[in-house]
Parts: sequence; C-alpha cells; structure tokens
Amino acid sequence: MRRPFVAFGVAAGLYILLTIALTWPLVLHPGSRVPNDLGDSLLNMFLMAWNARVAPLTERWWNLPQFFPIEGTMAFSEHLLGLSVITTPVIAITGNTVLAYNAAFLLSFPLCALGAHALGYELTRRHDAALIAGLAYGFAPYRMSQLSHIQVLSAYWIPVALLALHLFARRPQWRWAALFAVSWYMQALACGYYLFYFSVLVGMWLLWFAVGRITWRDLARLAIAWGVAGLAFAPIALGYMRYQSIYGFHRGSEEIESFSADVASILQAPGNLRLWGWLNVVDRPESALFPGAVLMLVIAVGVVFAWSDAAHESIKRLRAPRIIFGLAVLIAAVAATPALFGPWKIEVLGLRLLSVGTPQKPLSIAVLLAAVALAMHPSIRAGWRRRSPLAFYSIGAAVMWLMSLGPAPTLMKQPLLYKAPYSWLMMLPGVDGVRVPARFWVLATMCLAIAVGLACLHVIRRWPSLGSSLPAVLASLLLIESWPQPVGVHVPPEERPGRARAVARLEVPITHMSDLITLYRAIGHRKPVVNGYSGYFAQHYAAMQALLERFEPIVLSYLTSFGALEVVVNEDENQAARWRAYFAAYPGAEVAYSNDSYTTYRLPPNPERYSLPTLQGQPLQISAITASLYQDLVGRMIDGDRISRWHTGGPQDPTNEVTVDLGASRKVTGVEMQIGGYVADFPRDLTIDLSEDGATWRTGWSGSPGFLALLATIEQPLVGPLRFPLDGGPARFIRMRQTGETRIYYWSIAELRVLGS
Repeated sequence: MRRPFVAFGVAAGLYILLTIALTWPLVLHPGSRVPNDLGDSLLNMFLMAWNARVAPLTERWWNLPQFFPIEGTMAFSEHLLGLSVITTPVIAITGNTVLAYNAAFLLSFPLCALGAHALGYELTRRHDAALIAGLAYGFAPYRMSQLSHIQVLSAYWIPVALLALHLFARRPQWRWAALFAVSWYMQALACGYYLFYFSVLVGMWLLWFAVGRITWRDLARLAIAWGVAGLAFAPIALGYMRYQSIYGFHRGSEEIESFSADVASILQAPGNLRLWGWLNVVDRPESALFPGAVLMLVIAVGVVFAWSDAAHESIKRLRAPRIIFGLAVLIAAVAATPALFGPWKIEVLGLRLLSVGTPQKPLSIAVLLAAVALAMHPSIRAGWRRRSPLAFYSIGAAVMWLMSLGPAPTLMKQPLLYKAPYSWLMMLPGVDGVRVPARFWVLATMCLAIAVGLACLHVIRRWPSLGSSLPAVLASLLLIESWPQPVGVHVPPEERPGRARAVARLEVPITHMSDLITLYRAIGHRKPVVNGYSGYFAQHYAAMQALLERFEPIVLSYLTSFGALEVVVNEDENQAARWRAYFAAYPGAEVAYSNDSYTTYRLPPNPERYSLPTLQGQPLQISAITASLYQDLVGRMIDGDRISRWHTGGPQDPTNEVTVDLGASRKVTGVEMQIGGYVADFPRDLTIDLSEDGATWRTGWSGSPGFLALLATIEQPLVGPLRFPLDGGPARFIRMRQTGETRIYYWSIAELRVLGS
C-alpha cells in the first residue's frame, strides 16, 4: 500500500522542482514579484483581493469597485472563486496579494501534472506511463502561451473529475459520483470556459464509457450528483445572466470567430518556446496549438499498434465504411472545384440540380461522411466494445481540436466548413458570452496527455526491450519541446495610498495599462475607482474617457454629484501639467498630497443632479434618409433592430453627414440617435440643422454629444439614446453633421427617431 504513495510523492517532488526551474527566480521573490508580465495578472490580483475581503455572491460582492458609478461589475470578468481556496487563506494570513497570486500560479503546474498522473496511473497501472501523462499535461506547450491567464492555467480539476468518472465506472459508488461533481464544480468556479467546454468532454465520456456498461440506476446516481453541482453553480450563473442582460453583453460572431483557432494553428507554437518558438504558420490570437512533435509521433505509433491489434473483423465489415469514405473523398474533390474552376452549376430544363459556389457546404458533408466511416470501422467498433481508453482520448483530442476551430473553421484564414459543432454549442444559454473557442485546446491537451501515456504503454508492450528506457527518453523529449524562454519576474506597481476622504477615486491618464495599475492600487486604498478593465468594458467608459481626454469640466461635475472625488495625476507621462491644471481649476479643488511621482486632488461634492433630457412629442414618420457614406445601410437606422446599424465605415471626420426627409414640414421637437451596443461610436462633435425647403438652414443644436453619451449609456445601457432637444419650429429636413474627428471610432447609428407633431 505504501509504494503507490511513495511513487506519487516522488512524482509530486519532480513536478515541483520542474515548476521552480521553469519559473526561476520567482521562488526567491514570491511576495514581491509578478511572473511573466504586468497585464492581466494585475486584474486577477484585484479580483483575488476582493474575493478574500467580501462574502461571495452577496450584493456587495457583485458590485466590484470599478467603473464607478455603475453596479454589477463583477459580471464583467471571471470571478476566480475557484482559486479562492488557495488565495483567500494566503491573503487572510499574510495580507499579501502578490504572494497569493504566485501561490495559485506556481501550484497550477504541479497540480495539473499530478491530476493527469493520477488519471494516467488509473488507466495504465504504471507510474512511468503516468509520469509521461503528467508532464504532457502540466507542462504542455499550450500552457506556455497562457502564462498571463491564471484561470486557464488552473485546469487541475479536469483530470480529477475524469479520474472520478473512471473510478465510478469500475465501482459505481456515491463517493466517486460526489468526487466527480465536486471536481466539475470547482473547475467551473476556477474558469468559466470550462463550465461549458469541459462538459462537452464529459458528455463524450458518458457516451463512450457509460452507455451499455453502467446501469441506469448507477447513471441516476451520477446524474443526481452532477445535478446538485449544477444547482450549486446556479446562483453564479443567474447573477451573470442578470447583469449581462441589464448591460446587453454578448460576444458577436465576428469576435468569437477572431478568437477561434485555425486548422493550421496546429503548426503555430507559442513564441516563448526555446525549441519551437520559430514555428508560426498562421497567426491567430490565443491559437498557439502546437502540441509537440514527439508527443504526436508516439501517439500515432501507439494508435497504429492498437488499431492493428483490434482489426480482427471480417473484410465484409469494411465494405460499408470504405464505400462511405470513398463518397466522402468524392464530395471533398467536388468541394475543391470552385477554387480550381470557379463556381458552377448543373441545370436541366431550367431546374437546378446541383450548384457549387463555395467549398464550405460540400466539404462539411465530406467531413461528416468521413467521421461516419471512421465510426463504422471495425477497429473503432472493437475499441468501443472494449471501452478502449486510448481510442477515447485520441478521438476526444480530435473532437476538442475541432471545437477549438469555433463556429466558422478556417484553413490559413480561409473559410473551410459551413456549420461546425461549435455552432451547435452556441445554441445553449450563456455560450455566446465566452469569446475564445481556441481554449478548447486545454481539453485537447488533457486528452493528448493521457493518450501519450497510453500509447507509450502500447509501444512497450510491442517492444518490451524499450520498457526501461522509453519513458525516461520520452519524458526528457517532452520537456525539451515544451520548455520556454525565461519566464521573467516583474516588480508590481508602486502604491498610491488614499490621501483624501472621497466616495471614489480616479487616476489619470486613462489607458489599458494604467487602468490595470489603478485596479491593483485599489487593493491597498480600497476605494471604488472610476477606472476599470475587464473582459467586458462598461458601456459608458468610452464616453467617460473621451470627455476626460478633452478636459471637459462637466464630467467632473457629474462624478462629484455622487460625492467627493479623489483624483491622482501620475507624473510619468507628457500631459501631467495639463491634467493638474484641469483638476486644479475645478471649483473647490484642493491638493491633498504631492511628490515627484504623483499629485492627489480632492474635488468637493456637487449637489447638482444630472439625467438624460426628455424629448416632447411623438415619433414622426421618416420619408427618406441620405448619407454621405454607405447609403445602402441607411435603412438600418429605422428597421427596429439595435444590432444592425448605419456607420461611416472608418474613423469619424468632418465630412460625415446624414439628412432626414420627413416628406412634409412638421413641428420638430427633438432627435433621438440610438447607438445601442456601439458605445464608442457616438459623434465627437455634432451640428443639427433644420430646413423647410432644403436650401435655407437654421441650427437647432450644436456641440459635443459626449456628455449625452455618458448619461445615455449609464441610464439606458441597452439603448444608448442620445437625445437632442430642438426648438419645435417647422422643418421638413433635418441635417446632422458630424464635425469632430477620431483616429479609431466610427460614427454609428443603430436607430434614429425624430419627434414632434
């Protein structure tokens, strides 16, 4: 009984030593240095500190203190509650959030490796094969591309949950069902992606190992345990759904597709790998899926051996899969014809029998038929009858890779398939809120790690003379292929203690990096901050930033309407003097503290309250709209759909113009321009002119709509109604001239209303 525990202890010691070597010299400075970079790690430390300080799932907990003055901002990011079992005790004992972050970061490597080791040992009963699985998972090349994403690294509950399922299949007991449910729950808490992605792999496991092997009574036990875990997760899911529906958050198809892997991403290695960092066939965000050449070679050899051992069925059993596979090849050839000869069609007597304009649909059919042929092959059927772990984890890796390609797979960034399985997954509630299908590769990495351990065992069985040397050589080669350049350690930003009594704090300048630093500093001073950084940005933040960058006093008056505001001007940028003058000019502003690094001001509370203007009158019928750009899109302004929009197709400039024709002269009391979800695309400067004849114009409104955009996106974030009161005089034509400029943002109109009588 002692020997397995000794072997696990030795393996754990090895994984810990490898982690220390991989992250060196982080172990020398665990409480004062941050690994890899100062990006998302600062946000994650802010979240960890909040989780340690506030009871989870309370109303206060949901109101993460960023993006002041709005509420529910915890739902904008990963909550990281699954990491709290590590980080909260460290923070409670030491008060050091950097130490807590590093504890979670460092432990993610040996815990992932140990989980895979335990699963590998359960399936092989050999610690040398289990060691291969542990190294392949805990130190996989893909993990080296995710060093900034601690929630992605913390995937150690996945192998534990799979281990529990295998133990349950062998001995259907409540304890293994409970272990699976707890592990699934903890993994979902650690990273929201795994709530959906890992569940797909669990579903595959049930189809492969449970159907026809586990009784319905025992499956009911497993379902009950999993259902209880799902109910335990429900308060978090409902909270996210509540606030994301308030703010209208979702990931558009273009965004999801841009964070999907490409078929060629298999040949994109993380740039920080020592050996393979040069391999970059196709460049896509978060899509460095290269698994390692040695790992794939060993799996291929093991699968070939297992395949040949399983293929004992009569040749008649091969006839049907061969026919189906031949049909798949034929259809794949047809799919290639548009690229070679262009679109074509076959018509008889005016009736279209066949047409091929793009390869996606026929290629999708070909892939489906090839999968059916593979499933019907005697070797696969024999593997399923024996519930072969190697077959399952090899097929599982392929399916997880296919899912990582997202809803619209591409090859070298060219469309490939018509409807991919990820599109089906997106039909489930909440899946459209996750934007990186490429992270399915974590599950593929898990499957490949177990598959390589099992394949190693098959090779040793075929060539017993390699039994003593192959695992050691393979372990060394796996590490060589996945070993990164020095991870590097960084000094956290210096603190900016609270210097003034205030309800909130603002730090300038506002950039992505400075906002992250501001959040990190909030750990110390504990005030809500106007700044923010998250997976979703608050709708009002673009308007807030634009107003501040234009040094508009009105935005300060608005922020101080909630109470006194503490403002920190950092001196490490070239506009510090202008920022100081801006805040010093605010009535009643006081310097609370100043040194060579920063100046702190206290802006007194403002008793005035602000709200969106109310427009009088009824919506008037619009006869026609003309625009200086994209005339074909103007109908989207009045189609009742805030997702569709008219836009300038490029950054705003003073030539942008939209003219509305009411068809007859009417009394016009206002214009409402709805920006919907295009929250940064409000006009930077706008003049609204009115005319009865289209020749003589009078100005009805002129100025910067930035403050209206701020109020609109805070008060009605789903609609974003920019409301412009007019004089109520007669007009048939309303001309809106965008007279400002930006270097990035379009001018977009999701819906347009003219009010009057």
